[in-house]
Amino acid sequence: MEKINTKKINLYIFIDAFGWEIYRENEWFLADIIEVKKPLKTVFGYSSACVPSIITGKTPAQHRHWASFYYSPETSPFKALRYLKILPKVISERARVRRYLSVVIKKRCGFTGYFLLYNTPFKYLLYFDYQEKNDIYSENGIKGCKTVFDKLRKKGVPFFMEKSHSDGAKFKKLCKALRESRIEFAYLHLGELDGLLHSNKSDSAIIRKKIKDFDIKIREAYVLAKKYYDEVNLIVFSDHGMKETEATYDLMKDIESLNLTYGKDYAAYYDSTMARFWFLNDAAKDKITDKLNQTKQGKVFSDDELKTLGVYFEDHKDGDLIFLMNPGILIVPSFMGKKAVCGMHGYHPDDPDSWATYLSNKDNGKQVQTIMDVFDF
Repeated sequence: MEKINTKKINLYIFIDAFGWEIYRENEWFLADIIEVKKPLKTVFGYSSACVPSIITGKTPAQHRHWASFYYSPETSPFKALRYLKILPKVISERARVRRYLSVVIKKRCGFTGYFLLYNTPFKYLLYFDYQEKNDIYSENGIKGCKTVFDKLRKKGVPFFMEKSHSDGAKFKKLCKALRESRIEFAYLHLGELDGLLHSNKSDSAIIRKKIKDFDIKIREAYVLAKKYYDEVNLIVFSDHGMKETEATYDLMKDIESLNLTYGKDYAAYYDSTMARFWFLNDAAKDKITDKLNQTKQGKVFSDDELKTLGVYFEDHKDGDLIFLMNPGILIVPSFMGKKAVCGMHGYHPDDPDSWATYLSNKDNGKQVQTIMDVFDF
């Protein structure tokens, strides 16, 4: 097989939720290949914030992708769904029903990006719009920011990027592309570990088996790349870690005890580890703020703290007030789910269990400290 002129390939393997603490429990992973290994600080938020930051090198405040749902009743594409609130909870809260409706709604709204309803109550959806309407990997997929894929397209660099199918299928397609020796850049996003870590402890047999499977498949791709290319740069990285659940807290019950009316006095979105509030009058602002300041299970973020973390928005698109739970404490129930899961991410980026992982087969001398720095390579 004839090699491309540059005889060089850059392999970027993105293992979702493969945090630094998890890597340290499995340091045998690619041990004879990796020369550089270090923790990366993640961004505050979930994958809806992390992935855009990785592919743009920008903070959420700069690329404006932070939370999936944001308060905007005027532009909400979900107004017709308010009629679904009449469905009994035994149907409306079933995961299978939610997934099916997510597919239908995504098609009806013309969304091309990642979309899932999660457990957002139908009666509240009419107050919200959705951020990732467009496929962020497509050309100009993130408005106002160029992604690494935009730059590759502009430079005419042949690349491989597969976001659909199972992790196993993605590896097969990557190996096929390497054998054809037509690409100079590969980006593989592996998402199955994240799902397993939500349901299993990091030291469980099923997690070790998945990491071992990644070790085998990455080695296969690496050896294949070395066969067809003279120079192979391998970077394995993640977006965040995973914190095992230690306790739950019914924050929604606390807020509902204040005798305020949702949609008239305030709006709120209860993520798994944080709650975001929009105030529609001063009385609601005072009551909710006072209540949250008395809640020991989490903390209210000041604007200065949000600015430091790169998630402050002048228009308060994603909340007038952000309340984050302490590491290990889940909001249950939340708009993400009715029951607690084994592990979750989305806590403060300074918490060691939030740290992401960076591994490379070469030391190119560049400093990498955050997940955004991966973009610079």
